[in-house]
Amino acid sequence: MKVVLCAGGTGGHLFPAIALAEALESKHHEVTIVTDDRGAAYCEHIENKKVYKSIRLSLKGSLFLLFRLFGIFVSFLRFCKSEKPDVIIGFGGVFTLVPVITGKICSAKIVLYEQNAIIGRANRWLLNFADLKLSAFSIGGSWKVQPSPVRKEFLKNIPYKCDGKIRILVIGGSQGARSFSKIVPDAIKGLSIEERSELEIVQQDSYGDIEELKNKYDSLEVKSTIDKFFNNVSEIMGKSQLVICRAGSSTLMELAAIGRPAILIPYPKAMDNHQHLNAKRYVDRNAAWLIEENGYASERLRNILRQILRDREMLKQKSVHMYNKALKDASSNFVRLIESMEG
Repeated sequence: MKVVLCAGGTGGHLFPAIALAEALESKHHEVTIVTDDRGAAYCEHIENKKVYKSIRLSLKGSLFLLFRLFGIFVSFLRFCKSEKPDVIIGFGGVFTLVPVITGKICSAKIVLYEQNAIIGRANRWLLNFADLKLSAFSIGGSWKVQPSPVRKEFLKNIPYKCDGKIRILVIGGSQGARSFSKIVPDAIKGLSIEERSELEIVQQDSYGDIEELKNKYDSLEVKSTIDKFFNNVSEIMGKSQLVICRAGSSTLMELAAIGRPAILIPYPKAMDNHQHLNAKRYVDRNAAWLIEENGYASERLRNILRQILRDREMLKQKSVHMYNKALKDASSNFVRLIESMEG
C-alpha cells in the first residue's frame, strides 16, 4: 500500500506519525510523511517526506494565507495524481486540512487520528471526510480507541529503580517550557539542605540562559545537567525516577510506554485546555500528579517533592500505574487497521 501521514509541525503531532511510519515500512508499505517547516527537524531521518511552509489561520494577512493554501493544494494534488496514495492519515494540526481534503478529492481512504482527550480543531473540521476515526482516548461517538504509536526507543524494557538519589527529568515538550526554569528551582529552594541533597536534575531549557539555570542549581547544592535539547530523551527517561513535563499526548504515551511517574504541568494556552484533560486521565489512574501553572505552582511542586522524599513508595506505585503494556503492540495494531482498508 501507499500511505501518506500528515501531521502539524509539533512533536505531539509528528512523533506518533514517525512511529507509525517505521512500523509501516517494516511491513514493506510505501510511506510519505507530509508536514510543515516547523516539523522538518523531527523527521530529518525520514527519506520520503514533503515539507511545506507552516500556516496559521487568522484574519490578518488572509489574502496571503489563501495564496499559500492554494499553493499547497496544487502541489499536493500533483503528488496525489502521480503517486496515487491508497490511504492518507491525518494526525492533527491545522496544516493537515489541505492534504486530507485533497486526498479525499483524489479518492484516497482517509483516517483521522486524535491523540488528545478532546477532538482537536482540525480533526473536528475534517470529520465528514473520514473513512475511519481513531483516538488514543475514549472520546465517544464513532471514534475507535487505538493506543498511540510510540517511537521504538521508548519501548525498551528498563526496570524502574528508586534507590540512591531521585533523578528528575524536566522537559517542556517540542514547544519548550520557559516557565519551568523558574518554577522548578523556586520549588527546590524551599526544601531543606538534606532534602535537596537527595535530588538530581536533568533539564531541557530551550529558550533560557543555560549557565544562569545551572548556577541556580549550583547555589542550591543540587547536581544538575542542563541542555537546550536532548537527543537521547528515552535513555534519560529510563534512568530517571520522576519526570516533570507538560501533558501533551505524545509525551504521556512515551511515559506510559516506559513506565515513569510524572508531575504534569499542562500548557495553559493549549487549545480547548486539552492538556489539562489529558493530565486528568493519568491522575485519575494514580499515575501522576497535576499542577496548574499559576503563582502557586512552585509551592505545590515543593509539597509534592517533600511527600515523595518522605515516602518513595509513592513513586513506585505511580510507576506501576503509569505503565501501559498495550503500547508495545500499538504500532502493529495500527498497521493492521490500515491494511484492512485496502480494496
